[in-house]
Amino acid sequence: MTKQVPHAKLYKTVSNLSNALNWLLISSTIISLAIIVLNNFNIEANPNISLWLSRILALIAIIFFILEVIQSQTYHRAELQRKNDFMDNSLETKLADANSNEYYTNDDISNGVYKMGVNCFENSFFTKNISSKMLTKQITYTIVIWVVLWSVILTAPNNVFVEVILLALPFSVANDLRKLYRLNKNVEMVFANFKKIFSTTKKSKRESLIIDNVISYEKSISYSSVPLNRKIFDKWNDKLSLEWNKIKKQHKIK
Repeated sequence: MTKQVPHAKLYKTVSNLSNALNWLLISSTIISLAIIVLNNFNIEANPNISLWLSRILALIAIIFFILEVIQSQTYHRAELQRKNDFMDNSLETKLADANSNEYYTNDDISNGVYKMGVNCFENSFFTKNISSKMLTKQITYTIVIWVVLWSVILTAPNNVFVEVILLALPFSVANDLRKLYRLNKNVEMVFANFKKIFSTTKKSKRESLIIDNVISYEKSISYSSVPLNRKIFDKWNDKLSLEWNKIKKQHKIK
């Protein structure tokens, strides 16, 4: 049977929205640089050009906020489907409208709390690594956006409405970085706890610790509302899958 992931369509929509948001940031940066050049290098041009570019920049910021809300709502729908499928695969419940096939690599393990722990262990491993690789890119984005947009805010023609809109954008980008950083650190802790659970904890005491750690993982994912970068995931999926198989052998998971 071929691989099936019912929630993949929603995640693809989230990915497309993320790409649109990235292009809006790139566009805003280019326009911002144009405004800075016009205002500071005495280039002969219609004096209204800088003002109109500032207004276009404000419009881009408004579109950015709207798409960000839509992305967040779509992401939560995708996460609900993923969570239901995760529970069905782990505990043989019937929460999801459709279930995945060959999405998890632990189908040889009997349903129960132990399998739920292994599945979440795998999830935390991938989330930890992908979010870590996303951090470098997000840090760069945030620095560039802050420097460029603040330069525009300080040099653009005086327009309170435009300045207020532009002021919100760098703070929004910085907040995205904060959420990604917190997600990465929280999931790192979940992953470390799973390593202890499956290596040093007695089998008779595992179930309560597994349930607590699964709740911590799902809470971190829900609170952050940070979708993982699809391109980074696809690029590293094969390598991380091999590493995950090694971790399973090291912890004698079967």
